[in-house]
Amino acid sequence: MGKYHDRAARLAANKLGSKYDPTDSPDVKKGARGRAEAKSRASEVPTALDQLGPGKGRAYVVLPKSEHEKARERLLGTGIGLMDYTSKITKRSRSARKKI
Repeated sequence: MGKYHDRAARLAANKLGSKYDPTDSPDVKKGARGRAEAKSRASEVPTALDQLGPGKGRAYVVLPKSEHEKARERLLGTGIGLMDYTSKITKRSRSARKKI
């Protein structure tokens, strides 16, 4: 992976209370506050969604800020959040709600 991808994934892992594993997918496994997959283009969002899978809890796609407008359209209705390369959340993720 590229230098910026690795840096973004490490920052996201730190924010989500997990660790970055460059050899596995998703990039950031389930941490205390969610999981994430870092990509460099909005056109890669479908791949990121496949890699994140149907797990429980919050999930984020990490993209450069310049790709966020296009990515928001692709993430609409999925419940997946959007994070920039500095780990700032720009679209919140829906969390799984507990059934009572």
